[in-house]
Amino acid sequence: MIKGVLFDMDGVLLDTERMGRSIFLDECARRGYPQMDEKKYELLLGNTYERDRELMTEMLGPDFPFEEMYAAYREELKNTAIRGELPCRPGVAECMRELKARGLRIALATSTARQIVETYQQHIPELCDVFDCMVCGAEGGRSKPAPDIYLKAAAGLGLDISDCVGVEDSLNGLKSLTAAGAVRVMVPDLLPCDERFAGVVDHELESLVQLPGLIDRLNLGARVR
Repeated sequence: MIKGVLFDMDGVLLDTERMGRSIFLDECARRGYPQMDEKKYELLLGNTYERDRELMTEMLGPDFPFEEMYAAYREELKNTAIRGELPCRPGVAECMRELKARGLRIALATSTARQIVETYQQHIPELCDVFDCMVCGAEGGRSKPAPDIYLKAAAGLGLDISDCVGVEDSLNGLKSLTAAGAVRVMVPDLLPCDERFAGVVDHELESLVQLPGLIDRLNLGARVR
């Protein structure tokens, strides 16, 4: 039986990927790296900070000011949220309301630092008072695709990971759910659910609005068995 839902944040609950891509590419161009484009940006999705640093050094050279650029990128995303201009993905409010109505427990499992998450919560009503547990940034242990963050989130809900659905949009996130042993749901954002995701997705949904109904069907199937 599904008793809990574990959410990634960026690209799943918040529409940070498209907005973030625009900010990121602008910051790169401002620093004299216009060759950083949308295709290259896709390679950075779902990675750790250190892995993104390695990739950008490979793509743009050892002199690329990654720390400076990344700090500016994060600051602008935060300011966008403070201005009330950082949108949620479609269906977040309805999805959370329906999950709560079913008595499901909800956790956030994100590589974003807690301080940033809490800033988002202060300015984005859909993220306020919805999580029973939050695991943020380095609190999760080894980064995705290791299973640590999802195992810790499930434990924080007091649930076995096999009783949880995890919702992701990135390959590393889905690999993390696979290693952890959760039911794997993908709601695609910038990356389509193509051959790269073979073997790591149990259910693909167009929108989070469909998630409560999926859980109903999974639980009905479990009762029938």
